[in-house]
Amino acid sequence: MIVLDDPIWETLVGGYKLPYNAAPLLRELESGSGDTEGIWEEFWNELHHQGDVGTASYAAVPYLVRICIKREIMDWNAFALVAVIEECRLSGENPPVPDWLKSDYQSAIESFAEFAAKNFSREWPKELTQAALAVMAFAKGCSNTGRMLIEVSDDEMSEALGKFFG
Repeated sequence: MIVLDDPIWETLVGGYKLPYNAAPLLRELESGSGDTEGIWEEFWNELHHQGDVGTASYAAVPYLVRICIKREIMDWNAFALVAVIEECRLSGENPPVPDWLKSDYQSAIESFAEFAAKNFSREWPKELTQAALAVMAFAKGCSNTGRMLIEVSDDEMSEALGKFFG
């Protein structure tokens, strides 16, 4: 993993296809000192935009996962953002994960899936369940399942299943 002080962060590109340095907000999230709601809002805006992600998005994933595991954060935003970044990586016209990041990126998704599984007995909302299951599906190579879980709400799935099964 690149360190948060590495100047490479200044050169990484976010969802708007413009340079975006996620390091300062990753530090805030890690310390617990920032406005968590504001941090998630900025990450959603900058790391993903209408199906576009970039190298900043990929580089943020290992840190988001490490921070959530370390601080035991079970937040829908974290799981959904990681799942959306992975879904966008697999579909659409996004850049590949750089070679220097591939191992850390893939390990992070697997670690996040394990973290969700270890916390299965905790109480959490439906949205977190779907996002965590999406991360698990992506970690196991079930990209269509992951995509369905992250893009379709529980109500939409109920409606579709009702039509399919009668």
